[in-house]
Amino acid sequence: MASLAAALEPLVARVADHQGSSAKDRGARIAFGDQFGDFLQYVDAFVPSDGRVVIPPIDVDSTYGDVGLMQYLLFPREIVNCPAGADLPGCVQSMIGQRTYILRAGEFPAPEDVPASKVYSSFAATLGLYRPR
Repeated sequence: MASLAAALEPLVARVADHQGSSAKDRGARIAFGDQFGDFLQYVDAFVPSDGRVVIPPIDVDSTYGDVGLMQYLLFPREIVNCPAGADLPGCVQSMIGQRTYILRAGEFPAPEDVPASKVYSSFAATLGLYRPR
């Protein structure tokens, strides 16, 4: 029994660190880490509640590309993704408009595919947001 308590101690401490956070923020941070939680707060600050967020295909990024997860964490924003494969560049290029933001995660999207109407805001080395000019 003592070994179980010792094994759970780091998790309990991690949960306690986020006691004042909302359930969504706390869950995101515990499940995926503080950088993930910080990045979602960054996206939340830039994207209006009636905005659209384009996320990578799940084949490209299994976390940031998970439509259900991102819909839950960024609600009420509209979450869309582009299909992996040959149609990906054209899909990204079609994501224009003043309500549309494109999440940058890792190698998504290819810079040459981003519409000229978007400007890049960096969050971290491989994370950022293409937003309307």
